Amino acid sequence: MSIHPEPPEIPVAGYPALAPSPLAATDHQPKHPLRRLIIIAAAVLSFAAFVAFYVWFISEPCLPKFSVSSASLHGLSTTASFNVTFSVRNPSQRFGIRYAEAEASVTYGGWDSVVAKSALPPLYLGSDSSTVIRAWLVAAIADDWAVKGTVEFGFWIRAVAYLRSSALRPRRHHMMVYCCDVPFRFTNSTAAVLSDPQRPCKTVM
Repeated sequence: MSIHPEPPEIPVAGYPALAPSPLAATDHQPKHPLRRLIIIAAAVLSFAAFVAFYVWFISEPCLPKFSVSSASLHGLSTTASFNVTFSVRNPSQRFGIRYAEAEASVTYGGWDSVVAKSALPPLYLGSDSSTVIRAWLVAAIADDWAVKGTVEFGFWIRAVAYLRSSALRPRRHHMMVYCCDVPFRFTNSTAAVLSDPQRPCKTVM
């Protein structure tokens, strides 16, 4: 016989008592962790791809290369006519360039002293390709041109350039090409020729 009596049983409401649900312990755990991880990884990869594409796009060298390949000057009685040929090369592997509203100018005695000006036709230059631009300009002569033997002129080309790529919309730029101190040598009193073929020019866009 037990010395200490057993405590009386306390009745449980809703007897028999139900076992706790196994989902109760996991209610606060995140659902579908693998799906969330995939979404985060996809977002990171998309951002990295965008950054890489942007760096590739802005770092692509796409400035065209201009040079004066040939030029001549004729008729020094009252006016002079310039026949100038520019060689143009687009070194870009990804972009084509379309030129519009182009204009060529000849200067003498300073960049602000324009002696001749002429419009140029529109031109499209594909990626990694070359072409030539021919300009014919008429200028009023200066008294000292023929007596100097060698005279230096400057050439300007101003144009609106559109960079074209299959992946992007065309981008508009104002382009300026200037060829400094291009020397002409007079062969007689009425004609002069370029004395330094393939004179390189500088392009700003």
